[in-house]
Order: sequence, then C-alpha cells, then structure tokens
Amino acid sequence: MVLVAACAAPDVRVPDAVETSPAGQAQLDAALRDAAWANDVEQARRLIASGANVNAKDQTEQSAYLITTSEGYLELLELTLVSGGDVGSLDSYNGTGLIRAADRGHAAICGRLVQAGVSVDHINRLGWTALHEAIILGDGSDRYVDTVRVLVAAGADLTLPSQNDQVRPLAHAEDRGHDRIVDLLRAALADRTTRAEADRALRTAAAEGSADGVAIALRAGADPDVLAERPTDAAALRLLDHLGHP
Repeated sequence: MVLVAACAAPDVRVPDAVETSPAGQAQLDAALRDAAWANDVEQARRLIASGANVNAKDQTEQSAYLITTSEGYLELLELTLVSGGDVGSLDSYNGTGLIRAADRGHAAICGRLVQAGVSVDHINRLGWTALHEAIILGDGSDRYVDTVRVLVAAGADLTLPSQNDQVRPLAHAEDRGHDRIVDLLRAALADRTTRAEADRALRTAAAEGSADGVAIALRAGADPDVLAERPTDAAALRLLDHLGHP
C-alpha cells in the first residue's frame, strides 16, 4: 500500500551550478523528487546530469525512482533505471517498487521492473507481496487483471499467504469477487505444463487469443520468440509488451 503526502509538485528549478557539498546534493535530490512527482522527464534528465541521485530519499522514504513506480510514469522509470535506480530500494512500508506499482494496477511498470530483476515475492510490512496488493487493494478491473497476469508470468508464488491472516491469493480474489483473477489463478495453479511443452502451449494460447494461457505458458518457461506471428488478442499483446517482447 502506498501512502503519499502529495502528488503535486512546485515549480522545479535546476541549481545554477553543481555543488558538491551535502547541502548542494540535498538540493539537487529534492529538486529531482519534485520533478518526479510532476512527471517532468526533461527536467529530471537535466537534474540527473547535474548529479542528482535517483535513489536519494526524503524523510518519508520517497525517492525519484520509487515515485515513478507508484505513479505509473514509465518513461521516467526508464530514465531512473538507466541512471542507477535500485530495484531493491524499499519505501516506508518496506515495499519494493513492484509492490507499489501492483497496488495501483500499473501493469507496464510491473513488467519493466520484472525485466530489471526486482524480487517478485518480496513481503512488505503489511505482510503482502505484489500479488496480494494487486488482489486485495485492486478492484478486479482490466488494469489489475493485466497486473496479475504479469506477476503470474513472472513466476510469482501463487500459494504464499498474506502473513497476518494466512489467506492465499486465490481466496482473497474469491472473497472480493474478482472473477477473472480467480479464473486465472485457478488455471495457473492447476497447470502442469513442463518446460519442454511450454513453447507449444504458448503458440496454442496465442492462436486461441487466451491472455491467461499466454501468461501461464510464459510462467512455464516458454520462449516468446517461438511465436511466428503476434497474437491478435489485445490483452495478450499487452502482456508480451509489458514483459519486453513487443
């Protein structure tokens, strides 16, 4: 769960000269966080070039990198990652950027973080993983279904219970009436596809227009390069795009 004091940022001014003092660095870092809240990519680029640290946190444990994950700013996330963004960085809830993104249903952010090597099953201070947050805090709409597909494809532990109540993801989805997520989790839990069978399963799912099937095949280790043609199903296309297989 992500709680933020404010998303609106004041006008951001790049310091006239790069300073090496702690106060000067703190000024640069604060300006970068303001630019991140404003989703001002060019300003952020200039500040980073001037020495601002994308991982530097304020008193609420927000950094420019972490802000991009909760707010869904994909272009800015890319900039922070190439500028040293730490996917292991944690917020005030001991949560990763992946957990923050899943909370908001930012499937594309989740996919990019998976590509960057984020821990998929990290547990935050609430006892939740990214999968728990997408189900418990989500509304079961397309954005959250897409997010859960990304997590399933990435190999998230589907049986790990939320720590405080020991309820598993499927039960959370059933309790909340997230029917499409329920169907996806049931299919993934029942799947016995081996790595040797995964490529064929992926081709079949893509041909049938099954985004859930594509996620499950990827989970089994399928290579997206075996697809001779792009799937026609929009949700399957989004999933492949989110995981870096355009």
